[in-house]
Amino acid sequence: MTKPRRVRRLWLSLAAAGLLAAAPAFPSGFQIMTQGPRATGMGLAFTAVADDPSAIFYNPAGIGFQDHFSVELGAGFITKLSGDFTGGNPFPGDGANGTQHKTTFVTPNFYAVIPLTEDFKLGLGAFSQYGLGFRWNDPAPSYPWPGKFISDNAVIQSVDLNPVLAWKLTPAVSIAGGADYRMSRVQLERNNGLYDPLSNAVDDVARVKLNSSIWDNHAWGWNAALLIKPAPTFSIGASYRSKIGIDYVGDANFTQIQTGNALIDALVLSRLPQGNQTVRTHVEFPASLNLGMAYVIGKNTTISLEGDWTEWSQFSQLNISFDNPAIPPLDRTTNWKDSWAYRMGVEQKFGSWAVRTGYYRDKTPQPDSDVGPILADNDRDGYTLGFGYDTPHWGFNVADLYLHLHSRTIDSQPSTDNFYGHYSESLNIAIASFRFSF
Repeated sequence: MTKPRRVRRLWLSLAAAGLLAAAPAFPSGFQIMTQGPRATGMGLAFTAVADDPSAIFYNPAGIGFQDHFSVELGAGFITKLSGDFTGGNPFPGDGANGTQHKTTFVTPNFYAVIPLTEDFKLGLGAFSQYGLGFRWNDPAPSYPWPGKFISDNAVIQSVDLNPVLAWKLTPAVSIAGGADYRMSRVQLERNNGLYDPLSNAVDDVARVKLNSSIWDNHAWGWNAALLIKPAPTFSIGASYRSKIGIDYVGDANFTQIQTGNALIDALVLSRLPQGNQTVRTHVEFPASLNLGMAYVIGKNTTISLEGDWTEWSQFSQLNISFDNPAIPPLDRTTNWKDSWAYRMGVEQKFGSWAVRTGYYRDKTPQPDSDVGPILADNDRDGYTLGFGYDTPHWGFNVADLYLHLHSRTIDSQPSTDNFYGHYSESLNIAIASFRFSF
């Protein structure tokens, strides 16, 4: 292997190790927008601001106005505060319940701005724009999670490597474009059941785990952006990211669970696929368009407004197939809809210090029919606070986002999983970064 290829492989390995992370379903669907603390503190209304290295994610045209070599390193800490399910009729019935696994996921990010000339700037970004971690606990050792035959663990993990080039056309206009290389993996786990007529119950007979490697599943997309400053106190921005479709190839493993009934155990053993089975699926990550405007009052106060559109209708189905024709496919119609998020934020500067606050409303793309143990999404409200200290040569920023998901009840509506009940969830996201420039 030549030295450039070894360096590239090392870079990809470090990026994957540092950035590959599942996250609770957030914000809309399974998109993660908390990729910089300044933006997070302002309610993620940053497309028309875009004046630090995290502009590579939010609006890469913003680096066209940045004149110094800068590097920003940061990380987000996404914590599920609550996640509960209460069963309803006809299945799993009143009294059935479940609780989501509570943990903290870390999502690092990296940005570098490299001036090539006075008007051309190169940007390099590494971040995790999409992630999903939906894992259910058993309510009690003697009372298993009632959705275990549908899903008790669903994971999507990703790493984006995003080189961009910005061109400052005039002192007031900058445009940018770039390539988006996404590596990803998916994991799904559940139990398989078999009806036992003697006990009139469904027995757990096998554990099914579908898994894939990040090195084998990747695809390219692109992004483009515009930032206009018609006056020193006013700016408007737009940023677009294309859809990216990834064809996943992985392994399926079937592990038998002994029931204690010799007849059933023998029957399951005779039919259970042996060894690793090749499994395939496809996930269409949506295109997005962010539109924003920002206004500066008295040099120290910035007010920013934004609307973000995501083409979630691209995620219309989730079909899982096996190379072994003896294993039936798992096909799921999702029928997600395009969605909008509406954001606002304020930044107040006090010399080198700044404080920020913001709010946003994010509409869910998931219809009632698709809500279930794999993912139960809903409209949500985000409330943010942040502060930071910045000089021309270095700075640090921190922010916190409390995300309240509206509760969702699936009762008489058609359900893909035939699984009914009430879901509630809340999250907290803390994020910090350090920047140095010269």
